[in-house]
Amino acid sequence: MKELRQILKKEFTHIFRDRITLFLVLAIPIMLVLLFGFTISMDISHAKISVLDLSKDSQSKALVDKITSSGYFEVVSYPNAESEIDGDFKEKNVKLAIIIPPNFEEQLTGEKFVTIQIISDVSDMNVASILNNYVKLILNDFTSDYNAAEGSVNAIELTSQMMYNPEANSVYMFVPGIITLIMIIVTALMSSITLSREVETGTMRMLLIAPVKKVYVVIGKVIPYMILSFISTLIIIIISVVVFHMPINGSVWLLLLLCIVFMLTSASFGMAISAMVKTQLDAMMITMMGLFLPTALLSGFLFPIDNMPFFFQILANIFPGKWFIIAIKDVMLKGSGFLDIWLYMVILFGMAVVLMAFSMTRLDRRR
Repeated sequence: MKELRQILKKEFTHIFRDRITLFLVLAIPIMLVLLFGFTISMDISHAKISVLDLSKDSQSKALVDKITSSGYFEVVSYPNAESEIDGDFKEKNVKLAIIIPPNFEEQLTGEKFVTIQIISDVSDMNVASILNNYVKLILNDFTSDYNAAEGSVNAIELTSQMMYNPEANSVYMFVPGIITLIMIIVTALMSSITLSREVETGTMRMLLIAPVKKVYVVIGKVIPYMILSFISTLIIIIISVVVFHMPINGSVWLLLLLCIVFMLTSASFGMAISAMVKTQLDAMMITMMGLFLPTALLSGFLFPIDNMPFFFQILANIFPGKWFIIAIKDVMLKGSGFLDIWLYMVILFGMAVVLMAFSMTRLDRRR
């Protein structure tokens, strides 16, 4: 037993000395519970929508009031013509548009039947399906209340138009997310591991005192993985287009430039992680749990960000996956140009610059 106590003492001493590993072991379960508990939810509230009321009578206004008071929707635009709706989808990021026909009240009282059109952004099928169901519930409640008040039998029918994914192909939603996760795995993870390996084995110190600029050392370590990540991304895009008929409605060159900027950002995250840790294991754990998992959950790839608690909506902004997925969907599905996504690219590039500067500063301290 004495020998066992000595071994246990040694291991606990090692654990408490390795503060990063101890922190990860204790923090990861808490982080997983919070992330999965707050992000895995298919309820959506205050989704941005556009309402085109061509009738503007008392019943159409009552319907709009019911829609806005439901808590499911936030009307951010009241266009005057159907031609303005496409701009709302691109500029105001609305998820759904509702078109109320002319003479809504007259049709409801006279013909007992009205058709309302909804236009959905189906670049995210899960969100579109949930919002369509919410609209149906609201219209059913409105019809029931109206029939009960008037003592009549009326019906409201919905016609749907699907924007950016008319065939409701799930590949359109998953391809941008898969590209994002692969870039994180190949670029960020491998960059963090290869640089931390140099630190762990002691060869980084030798490289830093060599007559070579430290920026060349870091770039030389990172570029091979960026090239591998770029090749993997090209393969995924080609397969998606050829096999699954994924459209690229925007510029191919802009799409590739966007991928390069995101790869640079991912590599800078890997560099920053490797600059803070001393072992490859720590680098791998932090990258997977601190970058890969939040990217999967907080980027809008699997679950809509709008229905998360406010804290997690703010937290999602510091992970590059959110901005990249928005931008790549805009280019591939909506045909957006540089002027439409420049802000996302600036945010990604700004993250890369800040993290690289931090990494270089940390490397100087390790000389």
